[in-house]
Amino acid sequence: MDGNRRYAKLYGHKAVWGHWKGATTWLDLIEWWTYFNTNQSHQVNYTTFWALSKENLQRNPEELAGLFAVLTLTFRSIAFTASIHRSRVRVRFIGTNKGLPQHVIDAINLLEKKTESYSQAVMLVAVGYGGRDEVLSAVKDVIDSGEELNEENVSRRTFCSKIAVPPVDLVIRTSESRTSGFMLWDTQSTELHFIHDKLWPELSARDCMHALESFASRERRGGK
Repeated sequence: MDGNRRYAKLYGHKAVWGHWKGATTWLDLIEWWTYFNTNQSHQVNYTTFWALSKENLQRNPEELAGLFAVLTLTFRSIAFTASIHRSRVRVRFIGTNKGLPQHVIDAINLLEKKTESYSQAVMLVAVGYGGRDEVLSAVKDVIDSGEELNEENVSRRTFCSKIAVPPVDLVIRTSESRTSGFMLWDTQSTELHFIHDKLWPELSARDCMHALESFASRERRGGK
């Protein structure tokens, strides 16, 4: 979800206004995604939204306070969103709670609790997430277990693997042409789709459809 602050600056507002607009876009895309899955023969059963990176936690206190408020209210809103329950979407969080205020953690716990019995689709939310941190944590787990440090054992300890989510097929990124370390281990064969002319709050369902159409037209050989 990149470009909230730049979007706010374009309209002469503080960063928190951009984060609110970004949250609205996220809620709209959740509605589109759940509708898409009930009306298409090919479903997107797993989706991940990167809501907050580890690096974001180093921003100034005023912006962070506003951002934390946005996250708390958004997570609580999703917990009671009808389409999430109608489509039986389980919401899981990846990353770390370190540095998060208790009201954000409580909202995370509420959302996971409200959807824990569902299995029709999975929505991951990355909060306090860093790609290098994930790989280092997986490697440390292998070493601590006494197992051989190899690709297979590391692969079994990524966030996705731990909750039975397959590796990433497609990454959609607004306004930039980089992945910023997103899921470093589980994106080895990932297709990338960059939307350079839009910031996150400007993203639409049509943009996501174009990304899926582009993905469907690509020949994926996994290096073979």
